[in-house]
Amino acid sequence: MTLLRRSFLLGLAAAAASAPRRARAEPATAPFAVQAEIVARLLPYDRGFPDKARNQVAFLLLSKAGDADSASAAQQMKKALLDVGNVRDRPIHVDRADYTTPAELAAACRARQINVVYVSSGLVREVAAMRGALANSGVLTVAAVETYVPLGVVLGVDVANGKPRMSINLAQARSQGIDFPSSILRLARIY
Repeated sequence: MTLLRRSFLLGLAAAAASAPRRARAEPATAPFAVQAEIVARLLPYDRGFPDKARNQVAFLLLSKAGDADSASAAQQMKKALLDVGNVRDRPIHVDRADYTTPAELAAACRARQINVVYVSSGLVREVAAMRGALANSGVLTVAAVETYVPLGVVLGVDVANGKPRMSINLAQARSQGIDFPSSILRLARIY
């Protein structure tokens, strides 16, 4: 192989190695069935739950537009929630949407009387904007990826040593009008 050809191939390999790759959504940090079960069990502990969810519990599952992994995560969570079926005696209703803007998210939550927004994988850059849009809304945000909790999602679930573990962003919970008793807070990692 000539020196020129070898240099060309090495340069091509270096360029390919340094080329930006398609960003992949982070994987969910707990199985979807576990996340759905924990959310369904936790919701009634919000002191405002009886007033917020009178006839049904409405979930809005957000995904990132054009991200197949994010859409798949939202779809899997939808199936897990529908398998749970009810929160106490209230049926679960699930809508799905691609995240667009904070204002559209807030408007959708009001129009559809959403109780829970599920933030699917791939939306890490949008969490800060969502945080402000849902202030004083009474809407619980739940993260597919636990690392979104310190960024501004209220609740996240991960698995440690084979057991599910909740994380709660207490300041954000208060900002969004979510009020869990201390008995629940003691069970969670608090941010």
